Amino acid sequence: MSTINTNVSMTLQDAVRDVLSILTGQELNYDPDQDRFRAITKHLNRALRSNALENEWSFYHEVIRLGPLVAGSTRFNVTPDYRFRVINDDAVRFLDGDDVPVGWAYFLPRDALHKYRNRSGLWCSFTRNVLTLSRPVPLAFEGLSLELPVMREPRPFVIPTDPKEAVDQATLDQLVDFEFPDVVVGRAAWLYAQTDPMMQPRVQTLEEQYKDLMYQLIERDTAYTESPYINEFVVPVQNTIYGEPASRPWPVSNRR
Repeated sequence: MSTINTNVSMTLQDAVRDVLSILTGQELNYDPDQDRFRAITKHLNRALRSNALENEWSFYHEVIRLGPLVAGSTRFNVTPDYRFRVINDDAVRFLDGDDVPVGWAYFLPRDALHKYRNRSGLWCSFTRNVLTLSRPVPLAFEGLSLELPVMREPRPFVIPTDPKEAVDQATLDQLVDFEFPDVVVGRAAWLYAQTDPMMQPRVQTLEEQYKDLMYQLIERDTAYTESPYINEFVVPVQNTIYGEPASRPWPVSNRR
């Protein structure tokens, strides 16, 4: 039984060639040691950063772990390279030594966290790169790991900063950090055309082309993909109206 790989890999060298093909209609290949190659590489990096702002692409979703936990802790710092992901049923997970979730902390608005300080469950909120729990880590959770759902920034292409330094093959073989690189290439061509007076008449056409492709991809990832099960939004999860969740004390969509 064969496995179909839906991801498309494209190297830096291929991406630069595709940008030139879109702009000129010809099969060109610039010398990696020349300024034009470096300029297009910088526009590819700009396109990656801009692309990450259009939609919360699941491709850039990761989980990171903190720990081991110390009883009494309430605040945890995350490096600025990540931002917290709070979509649908995302939650902070407490894992034992076998990576089995033994507890969850749902996200709350920052200004509501203090209202649940005396609740027996655990909730959390975040401010920039700081995660805060509704109450200190209990003694029973000491030594566990904390797994956080986060979004990372795309990994840019790295080229030598010194123009006199030669670009090696390992640099040219860097992959575009997106599962559908044609969107990044199309945006880079649009960005580069704005800097060249000879290509500026095509700017609007290039923008329309890459946006059509981007919207088709968003449509594929949203409208034509089965939505995950979303829990009812009941805060707190344990309350006097709905009672204790004895049969299922965990989120249905535990991992995505």
